[in-house]
Amino acid sequence: MDTAHALRATSDALLRDLDVLVAIEEEKRTLQPGDPRLIELADRVDSIAHRVLGGTTRQAALTKIATAQVEAGTTDAPEASIEETARPIQAILSEWRDAERRAAAAEPGSADAAEATALVERLRTEYRSAQEAAHRKP
Repeated sequence: MDTAHALRATSDALLRDLDVLVAIEEEKRTLQPGDPRLIELADRVDSIAHRVLGGTTRQAALTKIATAQVEAGTTDAPEASIEETARPIQAILSEWRDAERRAAAAEPGSADAAEATALVERLRTEYRSAQEAAHRKP
């Protein structure tokens, strides 16, 4: 994977994880003290936060590589912003389908269900945006 697409993939993963964190944290805030789901959701937030930290470290390293490539004028240097670097629609669709299956298989009300549902929503939005962008291109 070239640097531009690696940056895009890392950024997309970070955004998805942040969306999931928000969704789970919002759900956790509605639960009463002593609800057993609080522990499960708190553990899930902790796990995702660790994943986000790893993603930010990867993104920082990739950004340094991309900057060096641009400054050196190499042929593999990124030519567009992360946002302008297209993510393959098939990759989005594949992840969306996986998230749908995961949501369907999760125990209703579980932290896994909350995470999968938030991921489904994020991927649905991303897929819609990718489709619209593809239709706008000449």
